[in-house]
Amino acid sequence: MERVREIDLVELKELQLQILKNVAEFCDKNSINYWLDSGTLLGAVRHKGYIPWDDDIDIGMLRPDYDKFLSLFNGESDVYKAYSVETNKDILYPFAKVFDTRTVLYEPDEKGVKSHVYVDLFVYDNAPDDDRLVKKLYRKRDWYRFLYNTRTRINFSKNKPFVHVIKILLYPFLSVFPKYYFCKKIALNSRRYADMECKRVGNFTAVTKMICDKDVFEEFFDVVFEDGMFKAPIGYDKWLQAFYGDYMTLPPEEKRVPHHKFKAFFYDKGDVL
Repeated sequence: MERVREIDLVELKELQLQILKNVAEFCDKNSINYWLDSGTLLGAVRHKGYIPWDDDIDIGMLRPDYDKFLSLFNGESDVYKAYSVETNKDILYPFAKVFDTRTVLYEPDEKGVKSHVYVDLFVYDNAPDDDRLVKKLYRKRDWYRFLYNTRTRINFSKNKPFVHVIKILLYPFLSVFPKYYFCKKIALNSRRYADMECKRVGNFTAVTKMICDKDVFEEFFDVVFEDGMFKAPIGYDKWLQAFYGDYMTLPPEEKRVPHHKFKAFFYDKGDVL
């Protein structure tokens, strides 16, 4: 397998858009509800496309649609594949991603995690009515994330000497676990209340601690994102406020920078996972 050439930012966004269009078409055909999520939804509402300093695409689904999507999607295309830690031990994330397998992507560089150009597929799970139980779910997620970062030597920063020492001491014990183990624990923790009747959902596999009422998803409608039309929840205002508060106010100029570091390349053949 030979590297063809590096993918620039314009090409990256076009590849992401093609993944999004493929996912949207598949969901429409199979009666699966999805929506533009977090920064991508904010971009659609505020900019009719990418936030100018953003460089990724996020999709959201509730758990039943998420599970249905992952069970069906990979039989449809030779190029686009959806993987989660539950189905592929090489996926070192607790949520799913949809990949363009004609590419290879390294985060943050060739020494980091190897995958493909992707869009993130976030799952939103039942959040119990008791806020104490919600906080417990997030504490467990964050603990497993800390162990995962320690196991994979992520954020071994010397700027926090005490944490740095703790990670060094923990690493020999954690290294006996496969890298995917703690991601899988996060994914299982997120499902804890799957069989309970709940009025709210949370994103227990990602990094924020937002909670929102399910009435946000009573209906979906089309919104413009770049050159396409995609789904947004009818309660998008409530949803975006749960993430960002006053989401229509632009952040300070010094914070208008991409949050992801990666290198991506075209390859002559796909599926390098």
